[in-house]
Amino acid sequence: MKLIQVEAHGFKSFADKVALKFDGGVVAIIGPNGSGKSNINDAIRWVLGESSSKALRGDNMEDVIFAGSKTEKEMDRAEVTLTFDNRDHAVSVPHDFFTISRVLHRGKGENEYFINGEPARLRDVKEIAMESGISKSSLAIISQGTISDIAEATPERRREIFEEASGTSMYRYRKIEAKRKLDRTEEALSQISVLVLELEKQLKPLQRQAEKAKVYKEKMEQLKEVEVVLLVHDLMHYSDRLTILEDEARDFSLAKEDLQTRLNSYLSALNQKTEIINSIESTIQDIQKKLDETNAEISNLEIRSAKEAKQREMVLSGAIKVSNEDKKETLKEVLSELNEKIIAYKKFLKDKADELKAFEDKTIKLSTDINELNRLYHIEVEKLNKVKSKIDVIKDVRDNRTSLAKGTKNIVENAHLFKGYKSLVSQLIEVEPKFAKAIETILANATQHIVVDTPETAVAAINFLKQNNGGRATFIPLSSIQPKLLPEQHIVVAQVQNGFLGVASELVNTAKEYDTLKKFLLGNTLVCDTIDNANKLSKLLEKRYMIVTLDGDVIRAGGVMSGGQATQSISIFGIEDQLKQLEDLLEPLETNIAVLKEQILKLEHEKQTQITLSTNFSLEKANYENKLSEALSEFDDLSIKYQQLTNEELELESKVDFGKSIAALIVERSNLSANYKTQSEILKSSRDQFYDLTFKKNEADVALKELLEENGKKIAEKVRAESIIENAKRRLSEQYGLLFETAKQFYKPELDFDVARKLVDNLKQDIRELGHINLEAIEQYEVVQERYTQVKTQEDQIVAAKNTIEEAINEMDKIIVERITQTVELVNGEFKFVFAKMFGGGMAEIRYTDPDNLLDSGIDVIAQPPGKAIKNLKLFSGGEKALIAISLLFAILKAKPLPLCILDEVEAALDEANVIRFAEFLQNLKKETQFIVITHRQGTMERVDKLYGATMQKRGVTTFFGVNLAEAKSLIND
Repeated sequence: MKLIQVEAHGFKSFADKVALKFDGGVVAIIGPNGSGKSNINDAIRWVLGESSSKALRGDNMEDVIFAGSKTEKEMDRAEVTLTFDNRDHAVSVPHDFFTISRVLHRGKGENEYFINGEPARLRDVKEIAMESGISKSSLAIISQGTISDIAEATPERRREIFEEASGTSMYRYRKIEAKRKLDRTEEALSQISVLVLELEKQLKPLQRQAEKAKVYKEKMEQLKEVEVVLLVHDLMHYSDRLTILEDEARDFSLAKEDLQTRLNSYLSALNQKTEIINSIESTIQDIQKKLDETNAEISNLEIRSAKEAKQREMVLSGAIKVSNEDKKETLKEVLSELNEKIIAYKKFLKDKADELKAFEDKTIKLSTDINELNRLYHIEVEKLNKVKSKIDVIKDVRDNRTSLAKGTKNIVENAHLFKGYKSLVSQLIEVEPKFAKAIETILANATQHIVVDTPETAVAAINFLKQNNGGRATFIPLSSIQPKLLPEQHIVVAQVQNGFLGVASELVNTAKEYDTLKKFLLGNTLVCDTIDNANKLSKLLEKRYMIVTLDGDVIRAGGVMSGGQATQSISIFGIEDQLKQLEDLLEPLETNIAVLKEQILKLEHEKQTQITLSTNFSLEKANYENKLSEALSEFDDLSIKYQQLTNEELELESKVDFGKSIAALIVERSNLSANYKTQSEILKSSRDQFYDLTFKKNEADVALKELLEENGKKIAEKVRAESIIENAKRRLSEQYGLLFETAKQFYKPELDFDVARKLVDNLKQDIRELGHINLEAIEQYEVVQERYTQVKTQEDQIVAAKNTIEEAINEMDKIIVERITQTVELVNGEFKFVFAKMFGGGMAEIRYTDPDNLLDSGIDVIAQPPGKAIKNLKLFSGGEKALIAISLLFAILKAKPLPLCILDEVEAALDEANVIRFAEFLQNLKKETQFIVITHRQGTMERVDKLYGATMQKRGVTTFFGVNLAEAKSLIND
């Protein structure tokens, strides 16, 4: 490899572009002191990677950039390019010719390197230099005044020179790099081993958590699969049932209306029948009265007729008289008996009529009482059904927490996982029923906020929700909140206003530890009785605060109002109290219903008894009425016969015509009896109809009662069905994110739903027994496992790399030892020869400072010029030290030739004879080594192949030109 050209521009004194060509052999650069000839040495050293500004004879690296002169401006950049002939492929650059360039810009401080015009690294340049043996550590470039430093160098520095000569400096450099890499590798291995151990520690619990999470997910999938079907089944079943119940409700309305119409019809007919019966009974009483009057008149006439008959008895005689008297006597006896019977029958019928009337009145009263009791019974049953339905709904809210948001519900159900969990806001505040609506309106969604001790507990709970996809929740850390209070003067203003009930925080009760919570939530809100009074107070306080009424109407700060009638809902405050109050109503209602039912049954039994007695009395009365009618008829017939006998006598004895009068009265009595009988039959028929209507009405009453009871059950069933449907829809949406229409596709009608429900219970129990689940563990385990595999692979790769580096270092150590040993032996032989020739005799030797450690041993130089004792090299004169160093240089070049050697005034301290020897040695070595010599010694100039002169035609700017020996002498003398 040969240097064929140096180009410089802006470097030190090279303000104008400089280009020096080198053909090989020995080239000398000459010039007066201060002409800038040594700057060529600095330029070559700089391009090859010199980083020390002092080595380049400057204070900082920017000193290499042309600083300007009186005639020239300073330059912004320095650039030097070396062109090499690499046709012998001495270095591993894949080109026969290549360039190395270095550029430095003023103010930037960054060096740019180029190989063949392509950006390169300093490392790339240094490797080329080391590979060729012309690095800054070698003897290839010896700067002005440093030749004696070689003689005075430490053994370690001499070791570097020999390593450059042996070509092992590159291996040493690579070894240093390898050791650095090994250190980094070992550090990386240490770090990655710690990471591997840490990942292994993470893997075991994560594996357990992941397996647990997989079981959980599998069971949740099973639960979802079965429960979705069950929920859809419930939705379909209860929706169908709800449709049936709604149809039945319409049928109930029609049936109730029909029964009510029938009852009204029966009651109307009973009233009519009662009026008819009363009218007939009145008619019968009138007939009876007329009969009594007629019988009395007949009796009176018969008495008078009898008296007249006695008066005529004396006149009468004969067989007819005797015969008539006998007949009459017989008839009298029969009539007397009949009259007694009739009187007895009438008395019995009168008594029975009164008793029957009493029975009928009592039966009517019993019917009225039963109707009233039935009405009360139905009212109480409806109340009971409503209470039971409300209890079911409240229990649903309490037990299933249907009103809680998903996130809040998850935290409440897993409260045991959080030591600082307190409760829900709604469970910590006690409110009188009177203020419940107002407080609930103020708090709104805050009733579901979760109270915890510190923000750390809240953070843990939020992370839990995130890890388990558990929804969102709001937390109130007690340690972070401050009470919100109204100014005292504003409270005083409010207290004197009509309808003001107090500050909301004063209207509720909490445990002492939650006093701050109470004031935080309610301390700046006022409560009034009505919206009118609230509006007045809001205006008075300039609309600064929220004011809420007992009805839940709101005037917000700023004046925005909201209110009206909302759908009645269950208050979340005192839910247990509400439940207890409702449950306390159950027993009285059930007792009332039982008492009413017992009273109804008792009255119905009594009414039935009355109806039975009344029927028996009616039958008995009808029997006696028949007997009376028959007796009256017989009495009338006998009376007519008796009157006929009497008339026969009277016709004989007197013209007094009692017979006609009696006969007329008897006819009238007969008509009255016939009418009495007719009316009695009508009365009996009416009473039969009355009893039939009463029976039908009672049947309708019982049917209506049963219908209402059945409807009450159906109302409760409807409420329950609606609750189940709503709950099923909510669970489908919240738990599984499904709409009913979507969920229907999963329905399996062939499923055994009883078995499925048991399976759901078992799965839920299994899930509960799993405890806390980290759902992210599966993904975390996979991520950590993948990371572990990667890291473990990296660890293995690093271990392999470490082994490779160590093997490479060991191999490099072997090469270094082999080459340095070989080089030292060769150089030692040459050094003895060159030293003797340069000094004209004497003895010189190269030795290891530590022969047992050839890898790192320093190298010492032993020199004994002729006629002198061996002594420390530092004690030799400057010329002697220079000559020893030059001898060592030439010995190295003879043993291990370098492609290029730049010598800057190295022979300056030599006498003329040694200068000549120096120059002759250069000529002997030029076949293998290209020399660039910066000199001002004539002996050297006379023995070089080419001369370049350096001058400053412009002040501060170096110019080079080719010269001959005569010109060189003149230039030097100048």
